[in-house]
Amino acid sequence: MSPLPPGLHKWLIFRILLFLKQVLEAGVTKRCDKDTESPMPPYISRREDGRSPNFYVRLVAPTAVQPFLPKSEHVFRKSTGTADRRKAVVVGTEIIAAKRREWFALLQSAPVENSTVHKILTPQLVQQIAGARLHSWVETDRMERYGEEGLDEEELAAMEAFCCHTDAVMRSVLAQAKGSSKWSHVVADVLEWCSVLGYEIEKSDPQFPLLVRAFAKAERSAQQFIAARNRGDEPDEVTVAGPIGTRLSEMNAYFIEHKSTSVGPKPVSMAVSIWNRFIAFKGDVFLNDVSSNDIFEFFRARLFTDADPWTQGYVDGHVKRALRDFFALARTKSFMSEENPVMKLEMTPKLGEKERKSRLKPRYPFTSDKVNILFASEWYKPDSTQFTGKLRDDLAARYFGPLIGELHGSRVREFLQLMTGDILKIDGVLCFKFQIELPVDDGEAPESVQPESGGDVDLPARNLKNASVLRTIPVHPKLIELGFADFVAERSKLLGQAVPLFESSVPNPGGKSPMWGRAFEQSFLRYVRDTLGFGSGYAYHSFRHQFEDRIRDSQAVGGVWPAGLGQFLSGRKLSRDADKALFRDVGSEAEYGYGYRPSSVLPYLEKLDFQDIQFPKPFHEWLLQGI
Repeated sequence: MSPLPPGLHKWLIFRILLFLKQVLEAGVTKRCDKDTESPMPPYISRREDGRSPNFYVRLVAPTAVQPFLPKSEHVFRKSTGTADRRKAVVVGTEIIAAKRREWFALLQSAPVENSTVHKILTPQLVQQIAGARLHSWVETDRMERYGEEGLDEEELAAMEAFCCHTDAVMRSVLAQAKGSSKWSHVVADVLEWCSVLGYEIEKSDPQFPLLVRAFAKAERSAQQFIAARNRGDEPDEVTVAGPIGTRLSEMNAYFIEHKSTSVGPKPVSMAVSIWNRFIAFKGDVFLNDVSSNDIFEFFRARLFTDADPWTQGYVDGHVKRALRDFFALARTKSFMSEENPVMKLEMTPKLGEKERKSRLKPRYPFTSDKVNILFASEWYKPDSTQFTGKLRDDLAARYFGPLIGELHGSRVREFLQLMTGDILKIDGVLCFKFQIELPVDDGEAPESVQPESGGDVDLPARNLKNASVLRTIPVHPKLIELGFADFVAERSKLLGQAVPLFESSVPNPGGKSPMWGRAFEQSFLRYVRDTLGFGSGYAYHSFRHQFEDRIRDSQAVGGVWPAGLGQFLSGRKLSRDADKALFRDVGSEAEYGYGYRPSSVLPYLEKLDFQDIQFPKPFHEWLLQGI
């Protein structure tokens, strides 16, 4: 018997809290047949240390929500502001409802596709839905009752009140059907429960009244079972109608929890999106019901569809890996006993060579003409009114960003995550130090530093693509000639060593998935693609491809460079073991992963020919154009 998905237990408890709120608002304080003090719902209690007489709300964020919250917000605490039990219940319930609405909205805005599957009811599906409901109540009760803390008197009283109320409601529906005043309420519960399971059910379905009746029977059986336990009896285990197992949709929360500790939000959301597309294709079936043929047919459907077909590389790479990891996690956690269906694939569908190439997204290098068009365009007019947001004011990023790409071929996220302390001199050579660790300031920053200037802000962790990015390389002399060293020196003097080099790189506070330099990256992409009319395939990476072409041209004219040096400059992985061996033997920093000494690299960097590029005026002269 599989455990409940993380969010389900809390959903059921929330239903109990809503009932208690309704009872309190109606002024009802009776529990079945005798007066009693209104029970205190779970999650509302006084402080254990006795420092305040007031009642407090304490909630733990559902597992599915936690990846989108700071770790400090995984546990929510808030005072009801009152020591009165009755008021605390009303205020506390409102606090709980508001917080759960906030978490639900957060999940709804997450980049995860809807996994709801439209279903036509069959007798078997009716039994499965009702059986899952009964199973969920039994498992929830078991976790609450026999968990680490057990049930105190207040919690037991709340459960008894809820059992009594539910039994009466379900009896009314079973006896009167649509004539019951409770029918519409139970219908709403049925539809909500189907949504939790990932099913979209129409009330007009001919089998829907049978589903409501089966649901009511399951509810009544569950509450009778729980009520017997409340009396200290040992009821026989309930018989669950229909097969029980772990459904595909239940793996989302487990996967997010597992993966979020090792990778960022983007790859997690991509994998979950792929998984939900598979659910939409296959249906929210049990894990054990998925075969390798289902995987094959899913791949084929996504490759050969007319509506937004996937590329061969995406299917063979991201899609296959995501499904494999989901099923592997399910097997590891004993949610499925069958073999991983992805691992049983001995053949996958393939596109024809012509079609495969036509779907590849182009990635073109900049030509010298296009770079010169950019340097002479509105992008390099400091007084331009075309730019809004962060790029309107961060002239340094607008000026130096494309120049760093042209002269160094760096990835966009590499230069956008630079701090002032990452620009330093080694053996008299000014260098970029691409690293993840934040540099430590060599002294206190001036008191005038404001958050909008780059100081005294909470910065997200820096992430680089792979270990090859971690390197120390010399700054090209042309960049120094254009005023880069002076700009860094002035910014360091004003703000210190531990601030972002470019103000616009700092993500907006409070974002769900903060990313360094998003403002520059998106603005630059739109500008070259749309404003300059270069079209699709051109973006910041186009500098990188042109830079590597210049390395090849330099070697064609002046001789082959030392093994691995070209890859070292651009931060690419070394492809051959022979290159890796030689690369490790060169440079005093090799043991630390930095490779060549900057003074050894600089002569080769100077060999790159940029005579075809018409560079803008030096930075400080360029700024005067806007005055």
